[in-house]
Amino acid sequence: MSEWISCQYDNIDHIEKTFVFKKYSRALAFCNAIACLAEAHIHHPRIVIEWGRVSVAWGTHQSDEGSGVLAIDKALAQRCDALYEQLNLPLS
Repeated sequence: MSEWISCQYDNIDHIEKTFVFKKYSRALAFCNAIACLAEAHIHHPRIVIEWGRVSVAWGTHQSDEGSGVLAIDKALAQRCDALYEQLNLPLS
């Protein structure tokens, strides 16, 4: 999980990473893939899309396990890394 940094939103610990894209359409496809991942796990990240980049932050606000960066957040961050590798292949 390289390049994920610690941060806080709403006084809750999160991990965040910015992914770089050469095409806006690929950045949008990445956001949609993350949305599907989030829905499947009923766990939703903070996502910010800009031209050429998407920032994703995972953190848990309330759960039986507490709040902050939990195992589910780390696992979903790893899934984001894998999605990025799949969606950001060189243009043909």
